[in-house]
Amino acid sequence: MNENETIKSALNDVILFKNDCEKGEGIEIAQKYGVRGYPTFISVNSKGEITDRWIGYEGPEAWSAVALAAAADPRLLTAKKAAYAAEPTAALARSLANDASTGYDFAGAVVFLKKARELDPANADATSRQILTYMAYGAQGGAFTFDDIEAEAKPALASGMLEPGDHVELALMLHSVASRSGDASRAAPYIAGAMKASEGSDDETVQKYRKELAVSNALVVEKDAGKAVELKRATMPDDWRESPRRLNQFAWWCFENEVNLDEALELALKGAELAGDDAERANILDTAAELCNRLGNCDEAIAHMQRAVELDPDKQYFKDQLARFQKAAEEKAKG
Repeated sequence: MNENETIKSALNDVILFKNDCEKGEGIEIAQKYGVRGYPTFISVNSKGEITDRWIGYEGPEAWSAVALAAAADPRLLTAKKAAYAAEPTAALARSLANDASTGYDFAGAVVFLKKARELDPANADATSRQILTYMAYGAQGGAFTFDDIEAEAKPALASGMLEPGDHVELALMLHSVASRSGDASRAAPYIAGAMKASEGSDDETVQKYRKELAVSNALVVEKDAGKAVELKRATMPDDWRESPRRLNQFAWWCFENEVNLDEALELALKGAELAGDDAERANILDTAAELCNRLGNCDEAIAHMQRAVELDPDKQYFKDQLARFQKAAEEKAKG
């Protein structure tokens, strides 16, 4: 990356050290600095103390802007936090947002970015896009509700600042969060809007994700489960029926959306047979158990879960699942 002229300029007063976090001394270095994902960039002083850190690479210009900002304020992160508490600035807010997101605290990162947007309205659009990005990451772990994201999405959509790809990613995120909340229909207007906004795009990445969005559109907007299943199959790689991981992914998608459950169970069991190790087999059997339970086959759900516990006895989640299915069977027996 340091062959790019923009990046070279940003590195004029910096020594760039590449660390392999999965080999040799790199493992210890990664642990010392709390590296959780790749690529992570950490700015340190001559004593090895952290002055800034950020995760991800969004191109030379974006990376260089963050690197230059880090170089411009060489104070320790602890000092920056104290300075922010005393007198917040947009620059400090962005630095602390980067720090929070690097530690996967996306809710905290969004709080800092909202303050940065307030203090620096000239860059509000770019900051809003970053907020939505962090919300997308945080939503996967339940850090944000549908209402949280919608409150950010509405003004962003109304402003016209979003590109077709942004529309698609936002709609997919809202569908995922709405589904987990139990009311996928709340995402319908955003899905329909994103389909329209992206229909003329010739960007390969946009078209790739638009295929996923078409699945959501069939499910939520058109309410055509059969069409959704066929579209979902079309998004899978050619060899997916021979891949335990892919079979499990498809089966779990069917479970989450309550469609095609009988075939999903068959595919999950096939995936369990093809699994390369006990841990993978146990995870896929958990999917099979969920499908059996959804289909009303409590005894089969219990049998699959018991097998999962045998295969991976140290995983408490499987034991909890077994207890849940056993309780469901008892309640069903009572009528």
